[in-house]
Amino acid sequence: MTLTSKMIKDAAITRGADICGIASIDRFKDCPPETHPLSLFPEAKSVIVYANRILKGCYKGIQEGTDWSTYWIYGYGSGLYNSLGSAGEAISALLEDHGYEAVASPGGHTLLDEAPPARQPLAPGKLPPCVMMHMRVAAAFAGLGEIGWSKVFLTPEFGPRQRFEILLTDAELEPDPLYREQLCDNCKACVRHCPGHALGGEKESVVCEDREFSWGRVNCGKCKVTHWGLNPKASPFVTKDLPGMQMDIDKVSYDWYSAYRLGFALSTRIEYLGLIANGSVEHGQGGRPGSVCGAIGCVQACNDHLESRKRLKGGVKG
Repeated sequence: MTLTSKMIKDAAITRGADICGIASIDRFKDCPPETHPLSLFPEAKSVIVYANRILKGCYKGIQEGTDWSTYWIYGYGSGLYNSLGSAGEAISALLEDHGYEAVASPGGHTLLDEAPPARQPLAPGKLPPCVMMHMRVAAAFAGLGEIGWSKVFLTPEFGPRQRFEILLTDAELEPDPLYREQLCDNCKACVRHCPGHALGGEKESVVCEDREFSWGRVNCGKCKVTHWGLNPKASPFVTKDLPGMQMDIDKVSYDWYSAYRLGFALSTRIEYLGLIANGSVEHGQGGRPGSVCGAIGCVQACNDHLESRKRLKGGVKG
């Protein structure tokens, strides 16, 4: 039996993914080498992107000011990624059964902006070992939706609420058409409600098959210290446990990597963040400091805006 794109998508959705799309490798022709699929898998011909929704209920504790752990555990945690892992295994097994390879790619979205310091190449003519596909660009090229002004990806099913995984394969699969509608209407609710004042920078964009995907540049340092709960505008914990620390978000000058390391350094000194970090070990998060910002602007405000205008289809599998 000839392998088809429909078989790939059916395998993904049957095993736990909510949505799945496919891009041809030629759509990535203008990507820089450090985010290009061929830098990871030189024989790749197709890029498969699949996602699971983030359930709205995980934001409720932060909305009510009573529980900051549910977003980290259920919006990032093992339940969501277990389903994505199961879907990835099903797709990979199907590809191998038909004589093809499947290579999982670690998708990210900060690499092009503020990456960790590159290490030396391991072999002549090779890139340093920090190649990472741009997750949201890959999702756009796979026809799943568009990038919103906040740089968070928007799908017609769930708006800004999903997590993605990426598989590269040497199977030449029929690609999905690009999403041609406009979900983001540049209302800037994300900018107004972001407690990190991290959104609203100058426009950035990529073009694929004459379709422009654009967003506002994110201040990744302000975003990350807010995400980790070090911004008192987003959480009460740093003020309680580190009363001498003055985190004025409008004066923050960290880059993303510095803010990332700061979160690890301080999380065990802030009691509630330590509880989230310790609890995350049990939920497959490896003891990392948790997300405390609740994505108030980039996800919650955006989702409320799209729902109020009845722009989302909701999630119906099949």
